Amino acid sequence: MIDQSLGFAVSNEAGRLTQVDRTVCELLGYEAPTLVGLSIKALTHPEDWPVCEGLLERLHLHGEPFTIAKRYLRRDGSVVWAQAYVTRLVDASGRPSFSGMIRPVLPAMGHHAAPAAARPRRRDLARLMNGPSPSQRPN
Repeated sequence: MIDQSLGFAVSNEAGRLTQVDRTVCELLGYEAPTLVGLSIKALTHPEDWPVCEGLLERLHLHGEPFTIAKRYLRRDGSVVWAQAYVTRLVDASGRPSFSGMIRPVLPAMGHHAAPAAARPRRRDLARLMNGPSPSQRPN
């Protein structure tokens, strides 16, 4: 089952992480000192970056928070789907940063094709919820 705990990350205006919590580190497979300083773009699946970039631009220009389900690239090269809730923060000196709460999710049907590794897990989950199919039941 997927852990539904929320992770927390902050990036600067240039999109480089400045703070991460343990949950984000575990989700992405990095130690905090290595993760801090990496760019959001480098951690986002290339196919998902254009949408993410557009939403970050709107957030920067208009202060519009957003939610996005996207693929993140883990340190080991694998992909993990997560939902990010992103908003803009402004510090006492008026300098903006971006704050994100991140939780792992299975991809929504039709949003993007599910990674091949997620397909067997969904079937296993369906079997757990619905019981074995008639052909798998003992006589």
